[in-house]
Amino acid sequence: MTFTAESQKIIEEYLVALRKQLRELIDDDVNDIVEEIRFHIVDKSSDDASPEIVLATLTALGTPEELAGRYRTDELMRRAQSSRSPVTRLQSLFHWATLSMAGVIVFAISVIGYCLGGGLVIAGVLKILNPHNTGLWKTHYPDGSWSLGAGSGSQPGHGKELLGWWLVPIGLILGSVLLLLTFQFGDWCLRRFWRPRVPRSA
Repeated sequence: MTFTAESQKIIEEYLVALRKQLRELIDDDVNDIVEEIRFHIVDKSSDDASPEIVLATLTALGTPEELAGRYRTDELMRRAQSSRSPVTRLQSLFHWATLSMAGVIVFAISVIGYCLGGGLVIAGVLKILNPHNTGLWKTHYPDGSWSLGAGSGSQPGHGKELLGWWLVPIGLILGSVLLLLTFQFGDWCLRRFWRPRVPRSA
């Protein structure tokens, strides 16, 4: 079916705007996406190529900004799945958290896991560097509370250190395992629960 000049103009203006919004992606991907969307528009308008039908098809796709945002999100998640960087993974999970409650839960668990794991590793290292002021202490407060403290001055609190040098292997090993499990948890959640917001078939 031949599109009218007005319909062609509407399509081209949409695709030009979409291309501008996708400038953060590599050129080959941008070209593929634009051609994919062009095919989708033509396919959906094949029975009636009037400007009204073309506009209805574009409305269903969303504005170029919205559509490009969905593609950028999918690309960010794809990179996160292939990246081994915890920073990249957390950035992607944070973006996911802005889109759904599942993302919020996964992001929160990941932050807690990275903080606990990183804290344990740091405690183990600090025990080596500053053994007298680093440890797991049971304080003499009335509530008998516990605290994991590190300092550079006098001995923390007035309590008893519970782990001694055991803090080094516990902190380094347990912390490293927790960091690894947290990373694998994020990876599993992305693969299990994340669904592309724009199917490649458009």
